[in-house]
Amino acid sequence: MSNLDKSDLILRSFKPIINNESKVLILGTMPGAESLRQQQYYAHPRNFFWPFVYGIFNEKPEAHYNKRIDFLKKKNIALWDVYKSCKRKGSLDSNISDEVPNDVAGLLNTYPNIKFVFCNGGTSEKHFRKNVLPDIKRDIFYMRLPSTSPANASISLEQKMQMWLSVRYALENRIRYKSVARTNLGMVTIFSDDDCVTDILLPGSEPQYENFAVFPGNNVAEHARKQVEDYFKGRIRVFDIPFEVQGTPFEIKVYNALLKVPYGSTITYRELAEIAGNRNAARAVGQVLRKNRLPILIPCHRVTGSGGKNIGFMGVRDNPVQDFLLKLESS
Repeated sequence: MSNLDKSDLILRSFKPIINNESKVLILGTMPGAESLRQQQYYAHPRNFFWPFVYGIFNEKPEAHYNKRIDFLKKKNIALWDVYKSCKRKGSLDSNISDEVPNDVAGLLNTYPNIKFVFCNGGTSEKHFRKNVLPDIKRDIFYMRLPSTSPANASISLEQKMQMWLSVRYALENRIRYKSVARTNLGMVTIFSDDDCVTDILLPGSEPQYENFAVFPGNNVAEHARKQVEDYFKGRIRVFDIPFEVQGTPFEIKVYNALLKVPYGSTITYRELAEIAGNRNAARAVGQVLRKNRLPILIPCHRVTGSGGKNIGFMGVRDNPVQDFLLKLESS
């Protein structure tokens, strides 16, 4: 039976492109009419899949289909679709009916090196989230990417390419996991890697990690989110969150000294500088605190001017966030 059977109008997808070295899976929905006719993934000349996959590595697509498949395998990229068969008039996902799913969960359980799934468009993501993810027996992180279909004109090609760069970042292990704590101060955003919390962004802080693939929170980020929410509710005073103190030797001295300042207490810039080994470096301490990537966890809000005055917090003079946090701890 051909992929397009004229007697029953059932469309049948292709076998997966995958091997034991595959690290990411790009998951489409169902090959379009031109792809089914040519028996090739993403064969429509106006589909942007191949320009994007090559483009994120600063290369141009090769003309021969077999070389394109070799390119995917060389880059450790696996490729498949969520549907094994379906009925569809034309090539739009919105016209799909009577769909039969592929065993994507079984595939991922068979190839343990794949940790990240990129869904090519909304239909693929919806199916993966609802029907595949619950059956996977290990940690898998997924991301919806803008569809490469020529019918998807909701955002520019430049924006799409920027989002598709996440595939390369994942292959290069440039990964962050993001969780958001809802607090009475506002949304506190938490980033982590596989082992440690790397950043805590208070409300109003600028987003980070433009050159990373950012996935929903892993166990580390989610654990931190719960503790941050408990802190704002007054349930905990000490954190049990894995993190690393990083910086120059002087910066590390400042941060380590600050970690010893108890909940509900404050210290002046001069006192902190003296503990760090240079009592005349109060201004330098201020610069170090502005660079603190883990506020609350490394409690720079507990540093005040002489007499307990709020003279600046996270680079903002008279920052009301500092008053909020000190009031929270004093209560």
